[in-house]
Amino acid sequence: MIVIGGKGYELMLDHKDGWNPEAFRGRYSEVLDRYDYIIGDWGYSQLRLKGFFRDNHPKVNRDTAISGMVDYINEYCNFGCAYFVLHKLKEMPKEGDFKDILIKEAPEPASADSQAEQTEQAEPAPQVRVHREGPKKDRNKDGGSSKEHGKDRPVREHQSRNHRNKDAQGKKHHKDSQSRQHNQNQQQNKNQSNPSAN
Repeated sequence: MIVIGGKGYELMLDHKDGWNPEAFRGRYSEVLDRYDYIIGDWGYSQLRLKGFFRDNHPKVNRDTAISGMVDYINEYCNFGCAYFVLHKLKEMPKEGDFKDILIKEAPEPASADSQAEQTEQAEPAPQVRVHREGPKKDRNKDGGSSKEHGKDRPVREHQSRNHRNKDAQGKKHHKDSQSRQHNQNQQQNKNQSNPSAN
């Protein structure tokens, strides 16, 4: 008999050692309490649980009847997978006869002697000194510090649209002034080379 949540179950079928109490404890849900049978199947190292009713249960339908168990295993489970079938028993287990697998056993407290031995055996970890340099300032693309006045500021990857427009206007004005200067220089050169035109 297996006790699950205070109810007794019988392991009817254990195909390829599919029954694992630890894994069952981790996957079990109280929703399964209402079913007469619990089928657990393994796929990709994961346990899946599904509940089934007995065939004459008032809430039974085609998908939840235990008579459809073979179809469920063939259609919904991995081919050749390990699985198990638990059947809920009508009789309640007597207290103290069986341990409920949903209740985790508390580890036994260690005696004072064994604790003292463990502390003696444990060696202190060696202390390692690490030489650390002073804090390095992060530099952004412009060469300026991204940390100003002790506050972390994100480095601006993109300039704002207005800033780009101002840069473009400044470059445009610079080009205009360069072209004007170039034109004036050419005009002076022409005037110097051709004094009769004046």
